[in-house]
Amino acid sequence: MMISEFIERTGFEPTAAEYEKIEDAYYNFDGNKDDFCKAWKKNGGIEQTCRDRAKKIEQLKSQIGELERDLMKQINELTQQLEREQEWRPYTDERNFSQKEYDHLVSSGRIMTDAEAIRWIADEFGFREDKIKIIHEIPEYQINRHSCLRRTGKMIDRRPLYDATDWNYVRFDVGNWMYECVNDELHHFCG
Repeated sequence: MMISEFIERTGFEPTAAEYEKIEDAYYNFDGNKDDFCKAWKKNGGIEQTCRDRAKKIEQLKSQIGELERDLMKQINELTQQLEREQEWRPYTDERNFSQKEYDHLVSSGRIMTDAEAIRWIADEFGFREDKIKIIHEIPEYQINRHSCLRRTGKMIDRRPLYDATDWNYVRFDVGNWMYECVNDELHHFCG
């Protein structure tokens, strides 16, 4: 019996592997094609084949899950290996105020409120107060041995500080321009 004849008689379309089992059963059956197909359907052949398919699907899902876990483990190991090879380290743009200097100023200066910082920036540099936006944090960067930069996702505290007219810090924006006031000198912030 050909597979097309089986499909026509049963209304069920088996896979090639399923049909091999059906064909083996047919060769061991004592009767003609029509009798075999009727008996196969009556004895739950469709239901059994569907249960076998569902079981096979569950086995495949389990295998896929194992493969995914293995791949994720390999990806994590390779990612860690790449991180070590690239030798990432903290980075601060040399044109900006260093974190070391900022931390030193924190120990001696006082934190200004946004209102104080805005008023002081407006008085010192002539910006309109309503255009000044005080920035409290800057993104943390790292650089690797190939001079590639990346953001770490962490933010660094950079609240406005004041100790004296020549010992202060404010990170602020005016419109689309980014600035740092460092020790009463205005600099473009490179971020």
